[in-house]
Amino acid sequence: MRLLLARAWTALALLMAAAPAFATAPVPIVMGTSNDGALQALQKKVDHLLGFHVVDVRQDFIGAHAGDPDPFFWLNNGVHALSVTLIDRKSPHGVVGWYQDTGAAPAIDGVDDGVVLEDWRLRGSRTQFRVPASVTRFGFYVKHAGGSDDAEDDGRDYLYFTNRTLNDAGLHGHGAEHAPYGGDQQMLVYDVSRWLGPDTWLVACEYSDSGGPVGNGPGQTDNDYSDILFTVTGVGATPTQATSFARVKALYR
Repeated sequence: MRLLLARAWTALALLMAAAPAFATAPVPIVMGTSNDGALQALQKKVDHLLGFHVVDVRQDFIGAHAGDPDPFFWLNNGVHALSVTLIDRKSPHGVVGWYQDTGAAPAIDGVDDGVVLEDWRLRGSRTQFRVPASVTRFGFYVKHAGGSDDAEDDGRDYLYFTNRTLNDAGLHGHGAEHAPYGGDQQMLVYDVSRWLGPDTWLVACEYSDSGGPVGNGPGQTDNDYSDILFTVTGVGATPTQATSFARVKALYR
């Protein structure tokens, strides 16, 4: 009993320490129809991974409900290794990495950040890494090389973060045309611990500027959020979230 209460108080302390760093309002997103056909829809891919409609991709991402964290980042205990598994990738030119989340856009220069999944990784590839103990908050980025053989990359490089406030708002940073307005939601994070094991999250990424006009025509983004999918597993890596002590205690019953 003492051990359970100690764990509950430890978790509560972590959550309370993070509470001032985020708002808890729902984050509205606009999800469109994939340019690549129905089989490439995010819901189809998540159903294949987890089971038919056990997760509603439009409503079950972290940030969709009042009380969810926004922006999203992980808290690091500096002890346990984390693992990332590539579920799917539309383009071979996308790289996944981690970064220290200080609230300001990171440089991605090899200092307080690192590559996790290189562009040569195949589906199903799994890699392990450690975030230094000196890094308290961290997230993941997707870097996509423009000027490649992708028809829709319009020759530009893309660099997006799980913390949406670090992403430019709207098409090429010219202002979002729809909510959310405080930074484009380029990645959706889902807690999939119930199906894939404790401390596991699914990250679904959109290559194009998600704050731009949504559609399937020229100059539009399909906002299908299925361009890169990967899972993150890490014992002791705590997601930032708003909560109450009663909720924390319930985790240890």
